[in-house]
Amino acid sequence: MVESALMNGDCLTHLAALPDGCADLVFADPPFNIGYRYDVYRDHLAEADYLAWARRWIEQCVRVLSPTGAMFVAIGDEYAAEYKVRLDQAGLYLRNWLIWHYAFGPHQKKKFGRDHAHILYYTSHRERFTFNADAIRV
Repeated sequence: MVESALMNGDCLTHLAALPDGCADLVFADPPFNIGYRYDVYRDHLAEADYLAWARRWIEQCVRVLSPTGAMFVAIGDEYAAEYKVRLDQAGLYLRNWLIWHYAFGPHQKKKFGRDHAHILYYTSHRERFTFNADAIRV
């Protein structure tokens, strides 16, 4: 039987309460730090503060990831490279750098519209991981 849980709140608080190696899959869609107006979250931190926060939650995600687990991080253009560096430094193995193209979002007047996000796919182990290719084929 597979157990799962949806938790709402500060990720660092919830992750700290989880035991090491308990997650086979982590999917993170952190704020992009682009000034989006959320109702309770300030999405425009100083770059150093944002990246320090990113390092903290990545370290916690890696701690709870099982030895054969996988982690996906969805992020915008502005910080995709910085996230890759931090995930590499955390000891994970890059499997794919995916681009999710979508046809929704705000229209722009002074630049091209945002129509994609980066999804970084990493595993805990270079060779031992689960990938169900037949389940995701289109």
